[in-house]
Amino acid sequence: MFEMSMLPEMGMRVTPALLNLAQLLTLPTLDLYQVVQQELAENPALEELETYEAICVRCGSLVVDGLCVRCASSDAVSDGPLPNYEAEVDPLSFIAAPRSLAETLLADLYASLPTTEQPIALALVGSLDEHGFLADEPEVIADLLGVTLERVLAVLARLRELGPPGIATRDTQSCLLAQIDLLAAQGVTCPHVRTLIADHYADLGAGRFKQIARQLHISAAEVDAARAFVRKQLWPFPAQATLPDAAPLQRTRYRTADLAIIQRDSLFVVEVLHSLRRGLRLNPLYQDLARHAATLPEAERAHVQEYIARARVFLTNLRQREITLQRIGEAIVVRQKAFLQHGVRSLAPMTRAEIAVDLGVHESTVSRATSDKTALLPNGTLLPMSEFFIAARGVQDVLRELISHEAHPLSDEALAQLLEVQGYSIARRTVAKYRDLLKIPPSHLR
Repeated sequence: MFEMSMLPEMGMRVTPALLNLAQLLTLPTLDLYQVVQQELAENPALEELETYEAICVRCGSLVVDGLCVRCASSDAVSDGPLPNYEAEVDPLSFIAAPRSLAETLLADLYASLPTTEQPIALALVGSLDEHGFLADEPEVIADLLGVTLERVLAVLARLRELGPPGIATRDTQSCLLAQIDLLAAQGVTCPHVRTLIADHYADLGAGRFKQIARQLHISAAEVDAARAFVRKQLWPFPAQATLPDAAPLQRTRYRTADLAIIQRDSLFVVEVLHSLRRGLRLNPLYQDLARHAATLPEAERAHVQEYIARARVFLTNLRQREITLQRIGEAIVVRQKAFLQHGVRSLAPMTRAEIAVDLGVHESTVSRATSDKTALLPNGTLLPMSEFFIAARGVQDVLRELISHEAHPLSDEALAQLLEVQGYSIARRTVAKYRDLLKIPPSHLR
């Protein structure tokens, strides 16, 4: 006879909360902002606050409900393993919301403009609609602020330089033209594409391709090539050029910092960047309903409990994401202090597995947290966090310098010999690979 028995066994289980955390870890700030806005629209138990009550005496950050956003997050960081993502959120706790595109643009503009021009920057960013188009004419903004049109246009030019391609244009057509000009400056062009957008935009939208070909005296194949260039390289809405399904070239060009490495005296401090004026918390009405859920009808009780639980998991995972980024940033700073002080040639070899061991987490957690993220360095430059794990960047910088100072084009073999003299022993084929990565042509084309 067969016998059946039950034995206790421990195992790992993938929960919806863990999947949500994994998703949030991979998102850069602007993508995270979109996810937060979607969650706010779908979950009535989650609330956004835009008015803060006081200034924290400990760190100078803004305070709401008697709690400081920054201190509440930093106090949760310990020297041990990362906190449990399933830990329950205090109903009165809250976290800072991620920075929106408008807040990011303002921060960049304020850092690059005189104080006298900051009200103009605020007015221009405030005039952007949800697509990133400028709702008001510069003349109207100049009149409202009582400043000259030249000052407004100067700040507008700076905004367009710092923001996504085509930001602060008036419509889709001008947005596409701005992107075409930007690509042309980078050496990426296509015959007839600018004329197609500038002079035949309505015909293009209506599908009158044969008519366009006749008017431009070109073939249908050339019109198709220009259309393919538009579909591949351009994006009609500048504010949405930061989303995951936007054109790859634009997402590569426009980066925003997810965390900042700040030098204070001889120390490097890591700060996860978030909104300074908005926070997220559980809706007080839903909190009260949850406390008295037993007195509610079954359908209402299920509704309240479902959305309260969903909001708690979401807030917990947002806090977990911030703590994870903070600790990974601090671990990177410990290993890359020489790089931060002296530049790319002092970049120390480092792997994600080593950071994972330091923090007591899985390597995949470090990989997700650093994927598509950008760090603001103390010298003011933006660096993809993946660059911290590419030790060859120092060798590539030396190689670039050797080629820039060569009296005559050197072969890869000659470059390998010069690199060995400077202490970098790499093979000729490795030199060729690095040269290709740096987009430097071979010696017979230089």
